[in-house]
Amino acid sequence: MDTSKDYRLIIAQDAVERLDNIIRYHKLNLPLNWNKLSEILKEIKKIVLKLRYSYLPINLLLQDDDLNKLKQLSVELSKSMLDKNLINKFKPDPRILVETRYCLRILYGLKYRLSLGEENKPWYAIDVEGVEIVSIHKHPNADKLFVTKADGILPYTIVTNIQDIKKGEVRAAAILPPAVIRDILSEAMYCSNPIPREYKKRRPPENLYFKEEVGSKVIEIAKKYLH
Repeated sequence: MDTSKDYRLIIAQDAVERLDNIIRYHKLNLPLNWNKLSEILKEIKKIVLKLRYSYLPINLLLQDDDLNKLKQLSVELSKSMLDKNLINKFKPDPRILVETRYCLRILYGLKYRLSLGEENKPWYAIDVEGVEIVSIHKHPNADKLFVTKADGILPYTIVTNIQDIKKGEVRAAAILPPAVIRDILSEAMYCSNPIPREYKKRRPPENLYFKEEVGSKVIEIAKKYLH
């Protein structure tokens, strides 16, 4: 298997680069031991690069102890960078905070996404989960956009142009790097019609969401890592 081209490992590398930018420049603006965080991230980067250039089949890759170590190191970073008490006190930039959460989630969940299968499907590279729409409001700066709140594994703010979206629906959401859309921070992208409620907080089967749309977003992120 050419793991060097596997989107899951490329997106994990991208998450490392994003975290490096956040840690290197102290962008969360929290009183943390940034040198220690930088050392942890160096370990993470070594693991991700080793996995990407291992050229192992998935079944062997999943047995690599480094995948479990990656989860542990991601948790260690999360305990510092996502400390609720510090966040409530110092109120870091919401976009940087959401991006940090996205990156740590990508790294923590890499083993699970590798277990989705041998095929290099770009939509395997990120988390897709069922979320319940709990509120919908008109976007203050765009006539055809809505600002929604959704409840999934985490609460999300999602900006969407889906005109028939309704409160109470469960839809699949692709957890992507955050984007500011007309001055509103969006944490994910809806990528399905309404789906059965049983998939709330779970990854729905790929026939229930718009996998090509999700895949195109992944490919766009991965371009700079493919030569």
